[in-house]
Amino acid sequence: MLGWLKSDANSKIEGVVDGMSTPRNPNDLSEGFVPLTRNGFDISPDDPRHDFGNISVQINNNNMNGFVFDSIVNNITEFNPVSMFDMTSAPIINALALEYALFDHWYCSVPGPTDPNREFAMSGTSQGILTNFNGTLLSQQSYFDYLRTHNRTFAGYFQEDVWTMGYFRDFFKPENSVNIHELEPNYFDDLKSGNIADFVWLQPRGSVINGHLPTWQHPDAAVSEGERLIKEIYEAIRASSIWNETLFLITYDEHGGFYDHVTPPYAGVPSPDGSVASNGYTFESLGVRVPTIAISPWINKGTVISEALPNEQPTPTSQYESTSIMATTNILLGLQDVAPLGNRMAWSNTFAGIVNDRSTPRTDCPLTLPDVPAADPTMYAIQRSKPLNEHLESQLLYYCAMNFPNEHHQGACPGRPGVLLNQGLASDWLQLQKKSLLKRVRDAEVTAGLRSA
Repeated sequence: MLGWLKSDANSKIEGVVDGMSTPRNPNDLSEGFVPLTRNGFDISPDDPRHDFGNISVQINNNNMNGFVFDSIVNNITEFNPVSMFDMTSAPIINALALEYALFDHWYCSVPGPTDPNREFAMSGTSQGILTNFNGTLLSQQSYFDYLRTHNRTFAGYFQEDVWTMGYFRDFFKPENSVNIHELEPNYFDDLKSGNIADFVWLQPRGSVINGHLPTWQHPDAAVSEGERLIKEIYEAIRASSIWNETLFLITYDEHGGFYDHVTPPYAGVPSPDGSVASNGYTFESLGVRVPTIAISPWINKGTVISEALPNEQPTPTSQYESTSIMATTNILLGLQDVAPLGNRMAWSNTFAGIVNDRSTPRTDCPLTLPDVPAADPTMYAIQRSKPLNEHLESQLLYYCAMNFPNEHHQGACPGRPGVLLNQGLASDWLQLQKKSLLKRVRDAEVTAGLRSA
């Protein structure tokens, strides 16, 4: 997403340059090399694999030369993993990276898929799980619950589906769920009123429903729709009364199987809690780099963060990774002396000092970002006809477990993968089940006296 900024804007950024390539087969270089290009696909021709086993092939013993090979052996295109975006094809995120602070050594917590990395970001651990949601709610304390128990406010806003926020058992505590809302219009209304919690988690759309396309930038959906969401949120924050008090972070849960040349750190990376995955993995390494940007009027334009900030590296081996979000928030909210959620959060770099380089906030921050072209009106029907991706399958599994527990255990849930075969049917069913689940959750909040009937 941001790799070509090294060539196009700032040579200090750890990115890519013209002429770079990677082998088709790292075990037989005679098969040739595939060049890195600027041909990033708004909608990818396929989804590069990014489960633990695939990522092991891609990293290839820290040689970082197995990305194309992994696609080839999985019978998908060799060029997609090395087709990169630049300022033309992803103008919103690139503009923000140049306007504020870019972390060019930020890694995902686990060399694995989406859900374990989101679980690290939201709780400091995946409790030994290396796969996407498996139907069992997570027993560890979420950061939402952690903040509440330490008298800090939080809010989660989601587009269409609660997704990972609902995977934690403590989501179902009324005192937590009462703070989880649909993103539209609630987040924008709260911004206008200035009624914003200490910590806010924003979650994009993975489904295709009610005329809306996915915004999560998964390879089978349009990157431009995610850009549109980022633009909308940035401009709303920028126009709000809390702009000068906001630190807005944009990051990704994992690399999606796309190429990188920087080896993920593994020396001195602690297991969060001693968990061991079913394949023996001990969670003592990080995943591939992911784009991450910090936005605030207190950040100087063109900031690049490649190393730890002064006094914000807990150990000599500490790095920026998903749990850095929680660790930094603890500092900003005065909780730095409270026990963290596990060893990884305690170890990760923080970046609270990023807002301390200026004595006054900037007055030149853009009010608006470049326009994003309107989506092709035919894309909605096309998106709905596409086969399920792994995340919609996980969401079906979640609502089967939550709303049809008996049928789910018998393998007979009406919304299980195999019954709902495309994204449109799955999205329709997920919306109905979300409404059913949230009704039970809201009723519990009323019973607890936290919401009016």
